[in-house]
Amino acid sequence: MSGAQKLEHATLRVTNLPEAVVFYTDVMGLVELSRLDGRVYLGTGIDEHYDLAVEEGGTGVEHFAIRVSDESVLDDYAERLVARGISTARHDGTEPGQDAGLRFTLPSGVSMEFVVVPKRRYAHVTEGGASKTDCGPVDLDHITLATSSPKRDAEFLRDALGFRISDAAEQPSGEWGLAFTRFGAYHHDVGLIQSDNDAWNLFHLAWTFSSFDHMKLFADNLARHGYPLEMGMNRHYFGDNLFAYFREPGGNRFEITAEMATVDEDTPTYIHTAASERENVVAAWGGIALPESMKEGM
Repeated sequence: MSGAQKLEHATLRVTNLPEAVVFYTDVMGLVELSRLDGRVYLGTGIDEHYDLAVEEGGTGVEHFAIRVSDESVLDDYAERLVARGISTARHDGTEPGQDAGLRFTLPSGVSMEFVVVPKRRYAHVTEGGASKTDCGPVDLDHITLATSSPKRDAEFLRDALGFRISDAAEQPSGEWGLAFTRFGAYHHDVGLIQSDNDAWNLFHLAWTFSSFDHMKLFADNLARHGYPLEMGMNRHYFGDNLFAYFREPGGNRFEITAEMATVDEDTPTYIHTAASERENVVAAWGGIALPESMKEGM
């Protein structure tokens, strides 16, 4: 990854590994990089770093990783977390294209990692990549986790790890139904949505597209292969990004997105309440509402 996003990779569980991998490569255009210990590692083809790893066994996220500059940052985070009584573990060279990693568990129980990867230059559009289609994603974008307490997890990311909270939607109870956190300038690298289902930890994994037209071509390709959109296309109010969602055959939800907002470092958190919130924050253009399939577990 070489953009403003800080999400480096995610490892997901899938219900049917062979079918999922065929979909990722033949329909999405991802490139298989390696197989190791039952996991398949895939990338968008821009470089040799993996964006997605998948393993057989249910659905959801096994872990996700945020990119940092060097190992001294990992040491600093290890000290911070140990001071809070949180166990950490180093994962140096255990995954393809990864120099070093520091893994720990969020309050929700999801495993998170800070990783150091080999430096790379930015991608040149005219040089292309190894993607197997002309309409596949250009990068991994962000992850949105399902959690019983978005407020607790967002405040942990802020207070323990130095994230900033871009937006949150406060409920009458004081809990947050949604929270969007950033590690850099990108409006959200890690989103959080409230769920009463403790076994459900992933709302979606998002992929970067260059434009609305690029997204349209990809949606056409999905339809040709028998995969309808679950919701979209439209523009989110939080983050201002274009979006569409679909279910991949491994059982997880993917988002395709473009035009995510970037935010200055000192931009304060905006807490949206029932009084201040727009009528439809999911779809800023209106015209569509959250389908019942996306309310499951919430």
